[in-house]
Amino acid sequence: MGCLTSRLWPPSAVQRLEDPVLMSDEAPGNHMHMAVALCNFPLQRSDEHSILLGDRLNIISEDNDMLTVRSASTGTEVFIPHTYVCKVHSRWLFERITRKNAEQLLMLPPNYSGCFLIRESQSCPGSYSLSVRQNGGHVHNVKHYRIHQLHNGWFYIHHSNYFSTLTQLVDFYSRSSSGTFFQLTEPCLLHDSNTAVTHRPTPVTIQRSSLNWRDLSRSMVQRQLNGTNQESFVSEGLRETMKAYFYVTESSDCED
Repeated sequence: MGCLTSRLWPPSAVQRLEDPVLMSDEAPGNHMHMAVALCNFPLQRSDEHSILLGDRLNIISEDNDMLTVRSASTGTEVFIPHTYVCKVHSRWLFERITRKNAEQLLMLPPNYSGCFLIRESQSCPGSYSLSVRQNGGHVHNVKHYRIHQLHNGWFYIHHSNYFSTLTQLVDFYSRSSSGTFFQLTEPCLLHDSNTAVTHRPTPVTIQRSSLNWRDLSRSMVQRQLNGTNQESFVSEGLRETMKAYFYVTESSDCED
């Protein structure tokens, strides 16, 4: 069994930070007043909403259980209950958000595989969970990973790596997926005027051929190579290769 400190990330960061969650340079938070809408609002109007699920919001003021927010996409200001929004820190740390809310946000466009957020755990108060969108073929879903915390405040998902802050954890899993089940690409994308729609990779469409090569005869292939059919099932590169092969085999058949 290896020494615990040998698996810390990074080795030079073995120190006690004032903020055990975020790095000290991010703790003040340029995004401290950023939030995201957890539902369409107003709820009573189905034909027109001032705020939409996933909209990025700027918090203008707070008054007990109500917030005055401005939509980053439309500039609309609304007075909204705080339960309908979620504060966001450092772009990926979401306050008081449920597992279901996390899935709804990560499944919204333009999010794609690897987009993530960290939230406070529902099943284990005081700890955190990592929610990551993962696409596999036609299946798009969100996976959730428990972020464990040691008695000294360090965080880990797998026992092979330990981090003094969540920022270090995010940085590590954003760099490499080696030996893990996921790789983080970027924080959950919110709707605003600057949201790019080009983040999602273009899906690769693969069409299965109905052609059974075992049913082909040499004469059928030869006709394809000679271009007697208008629609060829053989690509140009493959035709040239097969022509060369037939030439060699025919030449060898003629030799004594």
